[in-house]
Amino acid sequence: MTQKNVYVIIGFMLFALFFGAGNLIYPAFLGIYSGSHLFWAILGFCLTGVTLPLLGVVAVAYSGATDVEMVNRPISKWYALLFSVALYLSIGPFFAIPRTGATSYSIGIEPIFGNSPAVKVIYAIIFFGLSYLLAIKPNKIADAIGRFLTPALLLVITILVIASFIHPAGHIGQPHNAASDISNAFKDYPFVAGLIQGYGTMDALASLAFAILVINAAKEFGATSKAQIATITLKSGLVAITLLALIYIFVGRIGATSQSLFDFSKGNFTFQNSAIDGGHVLSQAAFFYLGNIGRAVLALAIFLACLTTATGLITACAEYFHKLFPRLSHVTWAGIFTLIATTFYFGGLSELIKWSLPVLYLLYPLTVVIIALVLGQKYFNGNPKVFQITIGLTAIAACYDALSTLSKMTGLFRLPTAVVSFFTEIVPLGQFNLGWISFALLGFLLSFIIHKVKKG
Repeated sequence: MTQKNVYVIIGFMLFALFFGAGNLIYPAFLGIYSGSHLFWAILGFCLTGVTLPLLGVVAVAYSGATDVEMVNRPISKWYALLFSVALYLSIGPFFAIPRTGATSYSIGIEPIFGNSPAVKVIYAIIFFGLSYLLAIKPNKIADAIGRFLTPALLLVITILVIASFIHPAGHIGQPHNAASDISNAFKDYPFVAGLIQGYGTMDALASLAFAILVINAAKEFGATSKAQIATITLKSGLVAITLLALIYIFVGRIGATSQSLFDFSKGNFTFQNSAIDGGHVLSQAAFFYLGNIGRAVLALAIFLACLTTATGLITACAEYFHKLFPRLSHVTWAGIFTLIATTFYFGGLSELIKWSLPVLYLLYPLTVVIIALVLGQKYFNGNPKVFQITIGLTAIAACYDALSTLSKMTGLFRLPTAVVSFFTEIVPLGQFNLGWISFALLGFLLSFIIHKVKKG
């Protein structure tokens, strides 16, 4: 087998790992609201939804780590443990797993059977029941679905994209803010809104976990040295993120040309008198271009994609927590996480997206900074103090953004006015929920100077 074939095979494997519910619903939602500002919105989205996952996979391969905890171990053992637990819960039962059920329901079931409690319960039993059974009894059915699913889903998306060029639902529409917060400011700040929407794919978080699978695959294909593994990981990653970027761009364009398919009321696009999400955009677009057959085929493909994603995430989380708490079996942990995910599923896709935002404001900056530090550690000889000080200062700003967002969402508490003024008016980029960049740079500069002084 040639090297190019190895890159393609592993690249498609990595793409299949990344490609889940969020990779479709976020660009579709971004597209319909950003309209003529699509270029800037999708540029920001690709930065966090494409570039960061690639760098995350490469960073883990470059570091030689064997799990997420080892990547963060230079900071401290306890930080590494807490970060890993938070990461697995986020890409697992709290957000990503319930989102797979909510997305497949939103696209395939709700447009046909409605949104009654009985329908949601029946679908939950079917979807999460199958996910649990596949997670505790892996078999050739799951492998077969995974093997044929990605090409089938890509084929459906490709047909929709071609149809959107041949007979678009409408012209690229006007930009609108989906809400008052910066993450939805597609009209006022499309690049920043796209940047933060890219958090929602959770791929940068997942890249730290998925990298281990890529590294193992590279070793199976004969890679022995760290340099060989890093090279295969980088080139395979480029294959995966190229596919992701193309999907984001064209699905975003489908959204931008689909405004005429929905009502516009009180500043929001609506479907059956309710605010829409990315699932509605894709479902209605499929119906417009391909009729009921198109919507049914898309619904089936999304169902299978979400089913395999949910199964993989349940398995990964159960394995990790069984490692931490071996008294509970893999099967027991899988059952616990399935029940938690099912409970959150009933909140609906829009609520899952909304409540994930504070967590992503906390975890994404920490993830970006650890990736950058790992990739650049040769410049400070991997000094733990550089890791500790940089991450410590980054965490301050990340905690503020998370708490500030939670405060606005719930109204249960208020942050001191002086604190809010400092982070939004004094800290550079703070008004865009990007103040963590200034804190990270300051932390790295201070720690790097300390490193050089002590070294001298």
